[in-house]
Amino acid sequence: KFEYSIEIASDIDEEHHYIPPMLAQPFIENAIEHGIIHLSSKGFINIRFSLSEPNIILEVEDNGVGIEKSAEFNSKKREEHKSLAKRITTERLRNLRRAYGRPIKMETIDLTKTSETGTRGTLVRFSIPLIVK
Repeated sequence: KFEYSIEIASDIDEEHHYIPPMLAQPFIENAIEHGIIHLSSKGFINIRFSLSEPNIILEVEDNGVGIEKSAEFNSKKREEHKSLAKRITTERLRNLRRAYGRPIKMETIDLTKTSETGTRGTLVRFSIPLIVK
């Protein structure tokens, strides 16, 4: 079981600012299938949109087991698992860069590994050039 939230900053104009569709979907799916599924407690996924001109920042954060621990769980399985999310998204970002002439940046952070406060999970952050419809 998990809860989720979607936060859209008030300075983002949903009618005029373009955000490429389905950009976050593979990472939301990964958060559930590879992070939250291994928790004994309730999981959460937080999806945030904020404006940091000249970019829109899209973040998908979960409190799952983190990238490194998830890889350990997957390595123990008999079948070889290869996540296509990152590869598919990289190709989509390349196509969007060609279409709009500006790059969309993506970074993935293992919060479990980088946190000194005991925070766990994964954060995927996109920096999307502000495209006005």
